[in-house]
Amino acid sequence: MPDKLPFQVGLTGGIGSGKSTVAKLFQLMDVPVYESDETAKQLYYIPEIRKKVISLLGVTAYLSENELNSKWIAEQIYVNPALRISLNEIIHPAVAHHYQNWVSKQGQPYILKVAALIFEADIYKNMDLNILVLAPEALKIERILTRDAQRNLEQVKKIMDSQMSDKEKLKLSDLVVYNDERQSLIAQVEAINKEIGGRLLMD
Repeated sequence: MPDKLPFQVGLTGGIGSGKSTVAKLFQLMDVPVYESDETAKQLYYIPEIRKKVISLLGVTAYLSENELNSKWIAEQIYVNPALRISLNEIIHPAVAHHYQNWVSKQGQPYILKVAALIFEADIYKNMDLNILVLAPEALKIERILTRDAQRNLEQVKKIMDSQMSDKEKLKLSDLVVYNDERQSLIAQVEAINKEIGGRLLMD
């Protein structure tokens, strides 16, 4: 375990904003990246969590021992805010515990934590700095429908409506990346990486 925890940077953005693409660019610059949403999917199979999820949603939540019924779960929680909160209360603490174990083993000056709900779940308060990825709504919808043929426009809008607005997120963000296909993502990420490096040198 390192003597001092690395500088922790949160990265978020609404669905379809392209935060995973931005995270990959940081990864190419040798920044360790923790993908909260991908980790959450893996944690659903831990027996204790699986039991709690089935108790909340029923056996339909799982297609098999090693396959989550993600589409069905999404349909349930995005029309039922109370159900979504209850599910988050199961998954978020497990992800937080997993993340703390992961970050304690990193040896780089700073790490990146990618999560869709950094602001909604108050994760941003535990980060040293938070980056928001922005994209026009029409472009976000186009990206989602292109990559996920199982979703329709109505479902996408329900998901968007369930998340904090970009205007609200901007108030809580330290830095912004514009993924609008007009500005260079690489140049923006390089500039942020350099800025964070400068901040670390001053500490």
